[in-house]
Amino acid sequence: MFRIGALLTVLIIVAASTWLTERRLASWERPVWVTFYPIAADTGADTLEFVENVDAETFSEINQFFKTQSSRFGIDLTPVIHVEVAPVSMDLPPDIPDRHAPHLVAWWSLKMRWYAWNMARKDGLVDSDIQVFALYHGRSNTAEKQMSVGMRKGLFGLANLYASDNMNSRNQVVIAHELMHVFGATDKYSMGSNEPIYPHGYADPNQQPLFPQQRCEIMGGRIPITAYDSVMPRSLEFCTVGLLTAKEIGFYDKLNQ
Repeated sequence: MFRIGALLTVLIIVAASTWLTERRLASWERPVWVTFYPIAADTGADTLEFVENVDAETFSEINQFFKTQSSRFGIDLTPVIHVEVAPVSMDLPPDIPDRHAPHLVAWWSLKMRWYAWNMARKDGLVDSDIQVFALYHGRSNTAEKQMSVGMRKGLFGLANLYASDNMNSRNQVVIAHELMHVFGATDKYSMGSNEPIYPHGYADPNQQPLFPQQRCEIMGGRIPITAYDSVMPRSLEFCTVGLLTAKEIGFYDKLNQ
């Protein structure tokens, strides 16, 4: 009974702490501290060299994107995202299982939380609100085929990226999308086709004519060119936060205060 009571106490404390953190993040009353973990996903010389040079400036477009978008909803924070960068690591996170296997996903979530805790324990930095594990792949690998995730309950993101300066702006789009998941946003594209779903997956759903769109709704993930075709945005400059996404992450609430 004592062991059960102790376990329940720990679970209650963790659940309460997570709930309070989520509420605080959704209030957008202070900068959100995000620790990025640059991780070499392969042993290629180019990958290792790129990862060694990752610093806070690498993620500057992320902060500018959140600053620009949050200001549309009356949020005045500078910075919106406070970036910390952990030492380079080659410790890979647990492999993401098939999303259609709930028991494997649950087990992965537990393993991932342990991994995140262990990485935080070793990083030597101040505790952050959110952890982002940036897995850099050489160009010979196909990072786009690797699943990236953002977990609101665990307050972490896992982004598969390219170890290339030329791809850094596109990398930031992937990271921003997963960060939005951590803040509570939902996907707004079809899981089958990866095409943005009208209207919430479109940056400008009232545009006439509707196609081609010029921008990407960040949770739609792509810029619709026709009803059946879309392209990845080149950078966050071509992305925006739609109304439903703004409501999901707490941006919209600030307009009514």
